[in-house]
Amino acid sequence: MLRNILAAVVGYIAMAAALFAMFSLLWMTLGPSRAFQPGSWEVSGGWVLGQLVLGLVGAYIGGRVCARVAHDAGGAMILIGLVIVLGVVNALMLGEMAAGPRPDDVSMMEATAGARQPTWFAWLNPVIGAVGVWFGSKKLRA
Repeated sequence: MLRNILAAVVGYIAMAAALFAMFSLLWMTLGPSRAFQPGSWEVSGGWVLGQLVLGLVGAYIGGRVCARVAHDAGGAMILIGLVIVLGVVNALMLGEMAAGPRPDDVSMMEATAGARQPTWFAWLNPVIGAVGVWFGSKKLRA
């Protein structure tokens, strides 16, 4: 059991690291003018699509790492539970983001703090994560 818990933690860290790297590249590729609606903190459709794809890829990577470390499929189930719980908490905590018009030039950290994603997408994120982890962990068990 301890090995499965460790596997879930290691898988989550791998997922977070992969997502950070991939989202940094997406930000550098799109920049603020294409990541947001003009003059707004609302994210663009391109950013939402990128979030969907990269979220699946990152979760897949986390699932693969978890499955390599885990004793059995229980590690992936713990990671899926962790992803769902943290995703729901994040969706519930959607509060006031940056107000007013968005400056033309914002840093990635300012964008992360001020971005407004659609509410439905915040609720879809835990599902995306769970599906990605499940697929990533199944590839090694088949």
